[in-house]
Amino acid sequence: MEQIFYLPSTMLWPLAACLVLTGIHVYLGVHVIARKVIFVDLALAQIAALGTVSGVLLGYDVGKDPTAIYLYSLAFTIFGAFIFSTTRMKGEKVPHEAIIGIVYAVTFAATILVLSRSALGPQELDHIIKGELLWVQAPVVIKTAVIYGIVGLFHFIFRKKFMAISFNPAKAENEGLSVRLWDFLFYMSFGFVITSSVAIAGVFLVFSYLVIPSVGGMLISEKLSVRLITGWIGGAIISFIGVKLSWTTGLPTSPLIVVLFALTLILSGIIRYFRIAPDKKSAVGNMFAALAVVAIFAGGLFFFRKAAEDPLEHAISSLTSPIATDRQTAIMDLRAIPEKKEKWLPLVTGRLHDQDNEVRKAAIELLDSLKEVSALSEILKLLNDNSDEVKESAIKAIRDLGDSAASAELFKKSESEPDPEMRTRLLVTSLELGNPDAVLPLIAIVNGGGIFAEDAFGALKDHLPFDFKKEDTGKLLAWWNEHRTRMHWRPANNMFAEQ
Repeated sequence: MEQIFYLPSTMLWPLAACLVLTGIHVYLGVHVIARKVIFVDLALAQIAALGTVSGVLLGYDVGKDPTAIYLYSLAFTIFGAFIFSTTRMKGEKVPHEAIIGIVYAVTFAATILVLSRSALGPQELDHIIKGELLWVQAPVVIKTAVIYGIVGLFHFIFRKKFMAISFNPAKAENEGLSVRLWDFLFYMSFGFVITSSVAIAGVFLVFSYLVIPSVGGMLISEKLSVRLITGWIGGAIISFIGVKLSWTTGLPTSPLIVVLFALTLILSGIIRYFRIAPDKKSAVGNMFAALAVVAIFAGGLFFFRKAAEDPLEHAISSLTSPIATDRQTAIMDLRAIPEKKEKWLPLVTGRLHDQDNEVRKAAIELLDSLKEVSALSEILKLLNDNSDEVKESAIKAIRDLGDSAASAELFKKSESEPDPEMRTRLLVTSLELGNPDAVLPLIAIVNGGGIFAEDAFGALKDHLPFDFKKEDTGKLLAWWNEHRTRMHWRPANNMFAEQ
């Protein structure tokens, strides 16, 4: 029994965070469903995300300036609350859900535009969706619980007004209640919750905590108190099971909890169906029929599955895929089957001239790792590539596979290379392959004292038998002029030596 309820200390705070989320979101979910604004959570969460990335774009750092980032996010969320409270129309000529959907789409697009100008890029978007539930710690959970407690107290004090505008706004307005004002206060308090929730659990888990337990409670009972109690108990149980299964199976926590919520919702629907069915026997028959449909669907998926493909054939097929990431993945997969390279070597060599930079780079690295000298002539052509990363990979491969002819090509390319860093790299690699012509240009770089002088001197020191220090580089040119005719490359020692 102890094993069933045991959780390691690292999972206790994620579980605590889930329980805190359950407490406030089940209550707010009741209001959201009554208002028929199911996706307001996603919209406000996206507005909060736009505030976060805007704060980053304006100079704040997520790690160093969490308070500033939070305030940016909160300010955007409160502005979103203002939008939602002022766009609710009498009689809903335009459904409020349509306005919410438009706001969500626009803010999501704006977030992508802002991220395109930020160093965070896709990583931050991924964080917004997934949150950081597994890494949440005590200070964050406690701070969030305090915020939720304040919001909960606010709603408890004004519960009659919030219930009135959620469940019967027309009657509330006839009784003199300012629906727009209390709408704004509702969405603003909702925004305080969402701003904290999304940072912890991500957009989709927060949405699930908000909607699914409340819907499940509605299916179980018509009484509001029973809905809340059912939602709270069910949310707590699912949170524990989800965290426990995530720890024991290694599955990601947030998606696992969402799926478990969906299963409980199906169970709630079944319970309601049998409870209200006038003919229980017919209900049982219908249930078996539904199960048969599910079984046929699942069995059909399994029956028509694609047979397992030979890894080599799959990789070779993917090399011609129109999707660049498929081609890159195929090249990486081929590292595991070098013994059959005669079947794929020409195809990989052809990918040296792929239109995608990463694919060309992956092809170079694979051929280099296999010491495939036959591809050297094609790799040499990539010294003129328009991508510096591809050129760097090509230079490394040429150093590993090259000969005196390759070193001459490197030197020739260095003469026309405008980038001083790339030029230094070309000359160093040419020297490493035993080309004495690279010495004089490297000496010139050392004597020039630029930022690449240290690299140039280090290469010369590694491959020439002089014994003075960098401070004495004025002597280097004279030394070379005196000894160059007697110097010959010794591949075994990777150095020049006097004959």
